[in-house]
Amino acid sequence: MKKIALLSGILFYIFFQHIKAQSQGVNFGDLSSPVPSVSALVNYTNSPPSNATGIPDISFPLFALSTYNPNIKLNAVISYDPNSASQGSPATQVGSGWSLMTPGVISRHINLLPDELLPDSNHGNSSEVYFDDVYYYNIPGVFGKFRFKRNVQNNTFELINLSANKLKIEYTRADNATKLTVKDFTITDSNGVRYLFKDYSQSNYNNNETLLKAEGMVYRSAFFISQIIDANGLELASFSYQKNTKYRASFPNVIDYQTCKIKTITAKGFGILDFEYTYDSFLANSMNDPYQLQNVVLKDYYNHIISKYEFEYNFFNYVNDTKRELTKLKKINKSNSLQETIEFVYKKIAPPPPAHPHPKPSDFCPRAVGAFRWSENNILHKVINPYGGVVEYNFEFAQLYEDKTAPNYVNPIKNESAVSDETHYLIGLGSVDFDTNQSREYTFVVPGNYNRRVFISLGIGELYPLDPFGSIFDEAYLDFTIDGIAGEACGMDYYGTRQFFLQPGIHTLRINGTGGLGSVGISGLEYLPFPYPNKSYSLNIVRISDIKYYNDKTSTTLAKTIKYNYDNFSDTNSSSGYWSFSDQDLNSSYILYRNVKVSNSDDSNGYTKYYYKTSDDFPPIGDYHPYYALTCGGLLDKKEVYNDQNKLLVSEKTEYTFEEISGAQEYSMWSAGGAFSKPAWLKKNLNTVSSNFKNSQSITELFETEFNAFNFQIASTKKIRSGEVAEQTFTYPFGQSEYNHLELNNIIKNPIEIKSFKNGKLISNTQIKYSNASFYPISAVSINPHDNSVKVNVRYDAYDEYGNIQQYTNNIDEASGQGFSTVLIWGYNKTTPIAKIEGAKLTDIGDLANEIITKSNQDADPATEESLLAALDSFKNLSNFKNFQITTYTYDPLIGITTVTPPNGIRVMYKYDNNNQLKQIVDVNGNILEDYKYNIKL
Repeated sequence: MKKIALLSGILFYIFFQHIKAQSQGVNFGDLSSPVPSVSALVNYTNSPPSNATGIPDISFPLFALSTYNPNIKLNAVISYDPNSASQGSPATQVGSGWSLMTPGVISRHINLLPDELLPDSNHGNSSEVYFDDVYYYNIPGVFGKFRFKRNVQNNTFELINLSANKLKIEYTRADNATKLTVKDFTITDSNGVRYLFKDYSQSNYNNNETLLKAEGMVYRSAFFISQIIDANGLELASFSYQKNTKYRASFPNVIDYQTCKIKTITAKGFGILDFEYTYDSFLANSMNDPYQLQNVVLKDYYNHIISKYEFEYNFFNYVNDTKRELTKLKKINKSNSLQETIEFVYKKIAPPPPAHPHPKPSDFCPRAVGAFRWSENNILHKVINPYGGVVEYNFEFAQLYEDKTAPNYVNPIKNESAVSDETHYLIGLGSVDFDTNQSREYTFVVPGNYNRRVFISLGIGELYPLDPFGSIFDEAYLDFTIDGIAGEACGMDYYGTRQFFLQPGIHTLRINGTGGLGSVGISGLEYLPFPYPNKSYSLNIVRISDIKYYNDKTSTTLAKTIKYNYDNFSDTNSSSGYWSFSDQDLNSSYILYRNVKVSNSDDSNGYTKYYYKTSDDFPPIGDYHPYYALTCGGLLDKKEVYNDQNKLLVSEKTEYTFEEISGAQEYSMWSAGGAFSKPAWLKKNLNTVSSNFKNSQSITELFETEFNAFNFQIASTKKIRSGEVAEQTFTYPFGQSEYNHLELNNIIKNPIEIKSFKNGKLISNTQIKYSNASFYPISAVSINPHDNSVKVNVRYDAYDEYGNIQQYTNNIDEASGQGFSTVLIWGYNKTTPIAKIEGAKLTDIGDLANEIITKSNQDADPATEESLLAALDSFKNLSNFKNFQITTYTYDPLIGITTVTPPNGIRVMYKYDNNNQLKQIVDVNGNILEDYKYNIKL
């Protein structure tokens, strides 16, 4: 009941904020997600795309930049979430429902008030010691959230990571002894890479308290990544932002907001991503980010344009506002010609099919069904891809489980306590024509034998002119009462339809006001015959109904269809959808489905059934909600695959073991002093897979995975099949003195030992060795399980300052330690190898590679590549290297390899078209070895 009450408050709050936005102009600083460009991060963290949420993954990668650290990719992606296109959600810089995902943002979600508004701990109000704001973060490969908790006695603050990862999150406070104002954040991942968040946007908050001050309260509304630095202190990437400040019209020195838009992403040595925006002043006070992304440009290290994406938009009208809509994504090649186009088509979602042919309660009175009716919004419907194919997304309004066998639905005397468009309808009880010159009182009859909810609408035909001498009113108007009662307004307009609870019998309508004539319409609430389906529509949340695939945009013949059904598997008369809440956000509610059936026409009309667990499967103990952060997003419990004859082919059951994080602080949920939880992690999962075959045979396999409390990575795996047991164990650099430097720098993700067992017997043991002065491996060794003898598989003899391997040795003799060494020469600003010298050591090379390194750094066009090739050929032919096998390479940076010259000197060349696609592979004589053709519809 507490959750239901919270939800009602949330819906009203969002609706109120939207009405306020329409009437006064939008102040994003007052909204719970004050930065439109990053607000969707809340949805992607709390309810990511999955069958359980009913939201498909709709993403389009733009570009990706590599860095000197192979674990770090700098990706730019646009993603679509239909529930971020709702009426109360602003359109981002890439359109309604779309989000631009780039590496590194901390999005702040405001609960009630920004934390900076909370006074110091001596204020005397205990509720103000709780910090409610939630910070959502993403770095490459990781989404999560954290919050702050205040120690009242010491007036200190603790950052609590609410996500099950081993990120190290640090912050710097502004110079304020009593309030929490954060200057910047640093996040260190489990590879020891540091992400510095020193850039930020600002918003201005106004509420009843701060409205008394003209300046309101300016606060930092989101933090953006400025640098990525590896464990050795090497800068991997830097970021710059376009910052624009808007000041208040009445107070030119007061900030209304300051935007912070990604402008450039620079991967040192590799390339640059440029982002360009336009500003539309017309949208400054609408439900749109006034800054619009126009294009994203990929450039190499020499500032050559490699490729570009251009964005095209339309605007659609809804209520009293407009929203930006992404319509085309155009890829432009390096010759500035159109390479391909992706088109996006939108439509409004059709209202739920009527359960009856009668007028619905919500048509007359939205309040009667428990919430305001939101206007329909445009939702993504089709994606027309550059190859001519079409993907059609058909969304529908979500359905929740509601027990309609309860007495308030069954008992006609109480039928008005639970009103639904699916169970109730309106009947006409007549109308009354009135003329105040004739009379101001009229009577009508309510039929039946029980109290009835009655809706009365006042239709005004004419207002009589005011008496210029006798009237005390400023203008003419009409109003009414029933039996002396004014009634309850059905919407925001008090003078529209109003509802009354009336006994059967005769009632008196009185017309008030200055005078006029018109008609009053009278409708009564009636109920459909029992029983009812245990389903209720949510007109604020959508889900995918089916996805259809066509070969081209003119085709009416389906290539494939995927259908989704969310009914309860054991009772198709009931929905399996239930409200779920983030563990922190009052405003972040979403629907999870316990049962989802997916039918794919490609699978010969077979289907798959998914069973999910929710937080309700882990019931609270008093006010304590165990493992809530891990369970509130839904967990796959079971998966069953059936053929078209409804025969079960494969069944997969998953069991989870969770554990609280040792030493973690509890945190409050939803409201101060009420429900609470503790951060937790996944300790173990057990998968049982049963496969059934045509010959009536079946096989059951068990897969068990245990995780490590040290870093939440895999500690061991076990597979049991037909009596055989295969196991692996993983050891990490924890609690061992020779690896203290790794642990201190949070380099804890990669194992240092992997053991394999078969039926309990050790069959292999591989160890990764580090020196106590390096963050890079120095060797990989195998330990013979029979005699514990050690064999060095490969030795990493030298690295450059960027972490590139310069020399490695294999085939090592155990007695002498000698082996076959290989040297790699790195060029193009040490981003790619340009020569592999087999049999050599670095001491054999000395300074002889300086020229080819320099010329590779200068390779910016065909002429400089020819110069580099000549230098590489000369390098290969040096007399010092006559006993070595040398292979050389050239590249077009960010496009691909251009030549490979093996030890025999027979060069192979790779040719690309203007779209950077491989066109031909030819030999040194121009003979075509491979030829590639591409067919794209523009």
